[in-house]
Amino acid sequence: ERTELVRQPRAIAVMNQKGGTGKTTTSVSVAAGLADRGFSTLLIDLDAQGNVGVSLGINGQKTLYHVLIDGVRPEDAAVPVRKNLDIITSDQTVAAAELELVNARDRARVLSRRMAALVDAKSPYDYIVLDCAPSLSLLNQNALTFARDVIVPVSCDYLALVGVKQILRTLRHVNEVLLHPIEVLGVLPTFYDVRNRISKEAVQALTGYFRDRVLPPIRVNTRLKEAPSHKKSIFEYDPESTGAKDYGAAFTT
Repeated sequence: ERTELVRQPRAIAVMNQKGGTGKTTTSVSVAAGLADRGFSTLLIDLDAQGNVGVSLGINGQKTLYHVLIDGVRPEDAAVPVRKNLDIITSDQTVAAAELELVNARDRARVLSRRMAALVDAKSPYDYIVLDCAPSLSLLNQNALTFARDVIVPVSCDYLALVGVKQILRTLRHVNEVLLHPIEVLGVLPTFYDVRNRISKEAVQALTGYFRDRVLPPIRVNTRLKEAPSHKKSIFEYDPESTGAKDYGAAFTT
């Protein structure tokens, strides 16, 4: 069954240029869910805020900056945090990395060059999940020229489609200008409130545009907000919560 599901390894970027969409929660939940199912997973934080490490209670000695700029091997920067789950953390130095990349050769593919050893047949990972910053940045371009797929978390409000349209323009740029094929693996409605008409209309609008690529929505859930303060994924913190059930349902394949 495992070989049917995975062409090893698979890099997935979690990205929305609009903030407040539950992006890091989604990245951590996807990576933790894959690890729980037995897949060796690497979670990379590309956001200078460093929320991935904060959420799981880890502060790596080597960050993504050291990989991108100093040439540290990614496997040497990766910190084991759970069974089957490693992370490469970020902090404010990653903002400096962005500035230094501007003058790099083939600057949109630096991450791909640094990660080359992790995407060949000898890679220790089945999945690589990239938590992207909420911006249109050079680091995000690097993520998209490295990843094969992108998951787009979209908050259920009237501005939901605005961020998605920005993402689609960026993906077209990556496909047509940078000549790297990348596809939308799924659009994930987040902060879905069953009592709220706006939430239902947002999902309807997304479904009208993306059809079967719209994933089951993630309902508003207090436990999802609480989990990072306990340094746990939602599956560790409260596996019976609607948050855990919703993320489990959204990524069952």
